[in-house]
Amino acid sequence: MSPEHIKDVFTKIGDFQKPKPNPLARLLAMGVVNCEVEKWAKHRKIINPAFHMEKLKVIYYISYLFKSMWNQ
Repeated sequence: MSPEHIKDVFTKIGDFQKPKPNPLARLLAMGVVNCEVEKWAKHRKIINPAFHMEKLKVIYYISYLFKSMWNQ
């Protein structure tokens, strides 16, 4: 799959329907992944700041420190 195809899937969320999960998977995996267009867009907008590059760098650094401490 080319990067252009992947970009189309992620930017045209309303054009692609998600498969309906079985009831057990729906019970265990409720969240943004299972949401449809409007609800997904609302939740994605809410959680988007958590994935800002500077915050991810801090999380990476903290996890590196914990890993270093754990290995000692």
